[in-house]
Amino acid sequence: ISLGLVGSEMCIRDRCIGMISVGTLSPKEAKELGITMKSRLNGDAGVMVWLGFKREGFLEAFNYAELRMENEKGEHRLSAMLRERAVVHGQDPEITSVSFSAEKAELDNCSFLVVAYGSTRGDVGYYLPVKDFLKLE
Repeated sequence: ISLGLVGSEMCIRDRCIGMISVGTLSPKEAKELGITMKSRLNGDAGVMVWLGFKREGFLEAFNYAELRMENEKGEHRLSAMLRERAVVHGQDPEITSVSFSAEKAELDNCSFLVVAYGSTRGDVGYYLPVKDFLKLE
């Protein structure tokens, strides 16, 4: 697990801004943590991509997930909070899922960010780049 920012906290006039440690999970590391990434065609919306995981280990403290898109140079284009919801009919209620849909050509620029404040690993966030997990042709 490669970590970027090292967490700290800054307080200004009784207002605290928390920072988290942010890293990138490889497919192997994600699998060891019980995180899966899957996709399927989604009509006019392109391709639906979703993460699924149980709230165990550091994910027991899961707070939120975001979609992050970058341009071809790796510069931030957009980010959006993702809502938790079942993606598959009859999905196991113990599985937390977050998803988004995008045109296939955009998926190489997309990542999930999964954040867990107060987890067994501290205040952490992990990027899961779609291009590392899915081979879409």
